[in-house]
Amino acid sequence: MISRGVIIKVYCTIIVVLQFTLTGCKSTPTPAKPINTTPAELSHFPTDALTQGANIIDTQLSLADRNLYLANSGNIKMLSTDQCQLEISAHRGDFRQPESSANAIASALNDNFNSVEIDVMLLKDGTWVNHHDSQTGRATVYYTGERFKLNRMSFKEFSNLKLRDKHTNNLLNQRPIAAVEAFKTFAAYRHNNQQLNVEIKSDTNGQKLVELDNMLRRYIGLGGFYYSSTNQEVLYKLRGINSSVYLGFIQGGHPTSVEKLAADLRKGVKNDAYYLDNQNNLELAGRYGTKRYRSRYKDYTSKSSLSALHRKLGNNSGIHLDIRSFMQHSNVKHDAHQLGMKVYTYSLNGSEYHQSQLVKLSPSTLPDGAIVDATPYNICQRLFNAAIPAKQYQAISPVGRYITSLPQDADFDRFNEMRGYQHEGYYLSLNAGLKAINSAPVAPVANNIPTPLLEHGFPTITDEKIDNDTGETIILRLPTRSQ
Repeated sequence: MISRGVIIKVYCTIIVVLQFTLTGCKSTPTPAKPINTTPAELSHFPTDALTQGANIIDTQLSLADRNLYLANSGNIKMLSTDQCQLEISAHRGDFRQPESSANAIASALNDNFNSVEIDVMLLKDGTWVNHHDSQTGRATVYYTGERFKLNRMSFKEFSNLKLRDKHTNNLLNQRPIAAVEAFKTFAAYRHNNQQLNVEIKSDTNGQKLVELDNMLRRYIGLGGFYYSSTNQEVLYKLRGINSSVYLGFIQGGHPTSVEKLAADLRKGVKNDAYYLDNQNNLELAGRYGTKRYRSRYKDYTSKSSLSALHRKLGNNSGIHLDIRSFMQHSNVKHDAHQLGMKVYTYSLNGSEYHQSQLVKLSPSTLPDGAIVDATPYNICQRLFNAAIPAKQYQAISPVGRYITSLPQDADFDRFNEMRGYQHEGYYLSLNAGLKAINSAPVAPVANNIPTPLLEHGFPTITDEKIDNDTGETIILRLPTRSQ
């Protein structure tokens, strides 16, 4: 029989061996992953501000002296939009992202737009999808290369479409999204003050509009979305379905804008091999389309027309005008406001032209909102000088000193590109291309940010329309509080 003392000795030996073994394990511990903490100097910055990296504190404080900051996305954003006394639109989401993609919606929301516009239309099988053109071939391409009318496609066929890269025109391994996917994406990324502007492209019955409205109520909720359309009858049906939602009637583009658009398309097609084969058809369609459009163009800017529109759409409604129409009818904003309606502007001829007209106006004569393929920073700086250097911070790093040395018109949308000129004493101007920091402009550098006309190549104009008088109408309200 084993004595009690032997048992105790054996037990103690086991304990010692275990302790030695555990001590040996601890001798080679797995290194703990470093925890990134926000520097105290940047604790008051927005939650999406970049807080890690070489000279990041000095970089951020130098930008903050101009009411700007560097986001994790790599984009420069505004700390406060209080000076921006204009509602701004995100046309089809972020103009830098592929059209009809989830990324376009999410990126625009992250860029602090208050509203994001998307286009929705019906497929043959009754599915609502996020798509602008009535046929494939421009922003989306069928995998076989065939062109299809959207209203003759099934969702299975739609799922085989590929998106185009806006900068290279190459096809991407991404597909356009259904409307319900767009709504879910918006709901996942939105802030409380952001809305989705759903532009309806299909002329459809009340049942399909009820289905659309129910989806929006389910995934986004009342107050988080509104509608726009070139079709007054569609808007009228929607008023019966949703008595409180905002309805924006899109007046077609000014005939001069359409003519210039067609001319730009005919000129630009020569630079795009993909559309070169369709040049003759494009030329004919452009001429015919412009003539037909001029004959059917209707102006709703008179007092009587606005009153009739208000009676049809009810309260919480507005009119969205081509900037040329707005500039030619200076009283339209006053007359619309007397009816409780809003006025927003867009342009068929690019964001640069749009803003060149807006800067001619005084703050009191600006429209209620502007639809531009640009960033909040870009339009707020051009119209309101919202990023003026306060000159209250003394930079200590080379990049910080470069930021604080930049003139007021520096283009921070092109910050990474601009840093390439840091050691030469040049910068990129919002209005004049490449300039020397302390002297006159030098040879201009092309702006790589595409305009709405050139961003995807050039669409084939079809007999039905010049497919341009829709989709240009999105409303946005920039946040009025500091981010």
